[in-house]
Amino acid sequence: MTARVKCTEVKGFVKGRRDLIEDEAFLPYKGQIKAVVFDIDGTLTDSIGQIVDCTKRTFDAYNLPYPQDEAIVGMIGKRLNEGIESILPPFIKDRFEEITQTYREIFQAHDEIKNAVLFPQVEELLASLKEQGYKIGYASGKSTVGVLRTLETTALGNFCDALCAGDEVPSKPNPLMMIEVARRLNLKPHEILGVGDAGMDIEMYHNASCVSCAVETGVWSGEAMEQLKPHLLVPKVSLIKNYLCA
Repeated sequence: MTARVKCTEVKGFVKGRRDLIEDEAFLPYKGQIKAVVFDIDGTLTDSIGQIVDCTKRTFDAYNLPYPQDEAIVGMIGKRLNEGIESILPPFIKDRFEEITQTYREIFQAHDEIKNAVLFPQVEELLASLKEQGYKIGYASGKSTVGVLRTLETTALGNFCDALCAGDEVPSKPNPLMMIEVARRLNLKPHEILGVGDAGMDIEMYHNASCVSCAVETGVWSGEAMEQLKPHLLVPKVSLIKNYLCA
């Protein structure tokens, strides 16, 4: 593989085509994959709109002007308090922990925001991966409580062999999250296919020496993901079945 581009070097990541497929770089790695580890928001769950909505309600609570939607989307995948701090106006950044707590309270109070919705065919994909003998894990910037809530209220919990949440390790793209998931799966990082929708996911997989798959259903467009040189690039997560279950 050629030199990797860092996600911080990619501009205009939200806009662009979301129908790209690139798979040639993945084929040599297919035989070594023993587990698939997924990001959650934007990868398995259609949660981007819910996060934007909750963020705007939080800003309303403090009479703050809304950030641009792209800025809100860009914080997804980070620890929540770090993400909130990154989009606050400078004069109120020192209150980011308080505002993060308000976000959590608003999230908990509204079912239309907190109830996770899986993308189509996600459950079928996970069932097929299990049938083929792959282990399944989750690596999310959400808190442990948030990840467990999603697993308990969707079919994701039926397939979980290991997970690592954002409050356990440094934020993505630090590789420790994937290294810890690999340890919990009793596998080496290079035996794992990491799947995510944001640049920090793909960079984390590369930093941890995992095989990477980018999907185009969440934060980043396919054109932006293409610049990060993932091993596999597909429009939606369910298409992974064509590569690992065929």
